[in-house]
Amino acid sequence: MTTFTESGQYFDPLNPAHTPDPDDLMEASRKGCPVGQVSDILYTVHTDSDVRQIFDDTTHFSNRGNFSVGPEDVQLPVTVITLADPPDHTALRARLLKDLAPVRLRKLAPKVSAIVEDCIRTLPKSGVVELYADYVHFIPARILYSLIGFPESAWHQVQKWSDVVVARLPEPAHELPEFISLTEYIGSLVEARRLSPNDRHEDVLDNLCFAEAGEQDMPTPEVVLHIMQLVTAATDTTRALIANCLFRLLDQREQWEALLADRALLPNAIEESLRFDAPGQFMVRSVVEDTTVGSGPIAAGKKVYLDIQSANHDEERWGEDSRTFRVDRPNASLHLAFGRGIHACIGAPLARIEARVAIAALLDAYPDMVLTADAAWVKCEGALIRRVQEVPVQLTGAGKL
Repeated sequence: MTTFTESGQYFDPLNPAHTPDPDDLMEASRKGCPVGQVSDILYTVHTDSDVRQIFDDTTHFSNRGNFSVGPEDVQLPVTVITLADPPDHTALRARLLKDLAPVRLRKLAPKVSAIVEDCIRTLPKSGVVELYADYVHFIPARILYSLIGFPESAWHQVQKWSDVVVARLPEPAHELPEFISLTEYIGSLVEARRLSPNDRHEDVLDNLCFAEAGEQDMPTPEVVLHIMQLVTAATDTTRALIANCLFRLLDQREQWEALLADRALLPNAIEESLRFDAPGQFMVRSVVEDTTVGSGPIAAGKKVYLDIQSANHDEERWGEDSRTFRVDRPNASLHLAFGRGIHACIGAPLARIEARVAIAALLDAYPDMVLTADAAWVKCEGALIRRVQEVPVQLTGAGKL
């Protein structure tokens, strides 16, 4: 096992210079150092098979400290789903999944379409537009707010607060004024709901405010933290999925043309985008029992950085064209962008729906849309999210619906 400090040719997530354009370094790591050590506590794992092994192994690896690459984990007053292990995780996941069950998502579908239509109406008939800022940015947040049960009159303010909080992640954000304002606002909604227990709603707020048979009552601070988790976890990652997919489709014009000719390719194009540009670059697991990953031992008390982006480009899994975007790639849905096993992302079905509706609307309204001549793939700032910074396009089409 080679440590990254011995060779600068391998990907080191603790090196800020590696974050903006990591794919060549990740490929070198898969081939030359699939499991390595970057600090006293942190190991990195880069191949599809090793990342899958760790996702599946809940005996040797814990979800606590997820996303924390340092020795100290963020301490929260309650257990949240992204940091939980069974049995707490099992009960919480089952409760949250009620809001993301197929029957619930089918009921939400008209609202998704209406939100996308509202957003596309704001675009001009023609001209240069930056699609991320002017279109993509709004869609996941508004859909999530509807699912949670935020009143529509508050969506704009909630988004202003949450954008500041999300931009800080994965660093702690609890001292930000926007974090405080958002948590106080959610707390006021929780208390208002509980004052009217007979006025029920089919949304996340009601689900968490009122326990059903066999469920635990949640105090207000716990409800607030769970909703904050949804707000921070389900907005920027879905924005990244939509923006990344649009950029790749337009950057390789034949891929966009293929979707225009056959809309049945769109779901697979979304899976390929998730594989090619994993919106969440990594997850972290804490080692709770001595174990072996690849050919090397890792002791209890250490952490492992699961390099999802690298695993999704692994030549052993995806072939020699693993770093090529293909809307017709076979088995594209086998990617690891949403994790795997008991911790697989519960919001994955909703993210797929949002991406499909948002991209289909643009295919309908602007089939001749092209990237501007100066468009370039530049990753957004931050270590966790992989999203193209801008999607500048020249619009030509039906425009406002």
